[in-house]
Amino acid sequence: MLIDTYDTLKCGILNAIRAFKESGIDNDYPGGYGVRLDSGDLAYLSVKVREILDRHERQGACIDSYGVGDAIATSKEAPCFGNVYKLVQIDDKPVLKRSEDRIKLINPGFQATYRILQEGMNEADVTCLRGDSLSRLIESGQTITLRDEQDRFKCKTLPAGTYTARMLQQDAIRDGVRVAPVHSLPEKKAFFNQTLHQFSPSERRLINPHYYKVDISDDLYDLKTGILNRLNQEIADFKI
Repeated sequence: MLIDTYDTLKCGILNAIRAFKESGIDNDYPGGYGVRLDSGDLAYLSVKVREILDRHERQGACIDSYGVGDAIATSKEAPCFGNVYKLVQIDDKPVLKRSEDRIKLINPGFQATYRILQEGMNEADVTCLRGDSLSRLIESGQTITLRDEQDRFKCKTLPAGTYTARMLQQDAIRDGVRVAPVHSLPEKKAFFNQTLHQFSPSERRLINPHYYKVDISDDLYDLKTGILNRLNQEIADFKI
């Protein structure tokens, strides 16, 4: 069982133990069973998880086996596609994955990402909830303020008429039918080169590149923070 979706030690391992017990799985179980760590400090977490298992289940080594990931199983000449599916909404309810690894923390809800351009150059990418206040301002070309997700006091205002925007998401399949156009290899190369040169030289340089702004809307920030606060409280209150 993968136990790092929200918090490995405070709820993940406890949920796994409860599930094992409710399913009648113990040392007499003929098949294999266990838990999986997929993020965070594996050495530290394996010791702590083993301590919790020892109190509830059985004795044993801290790590019984390692799974081979794509970085080892694939060739650098023919790497795997580096993409991951994350669930962000169930019906009308936004959800997110909380992880010990900050990079794996996703944005919840049905989103739209806009690329903002000034004078033909990429200025920033901003992700909004579809139809939220910032999304409506961008769609109508009004004055917008972009805020840094890590420092909400760090912001930039773009007056109406000084920028253009395009949505980065495009439909690929609709009702089971491909709707995305087919492009030749030269067309793809030309698109890549055009897009690359819309970034400033300081952002394209290989040594000490300038940080390209990637922000989220205030509404998405508030939603994300609210869900995280609720999850943190649920994790703090979790017991088996």
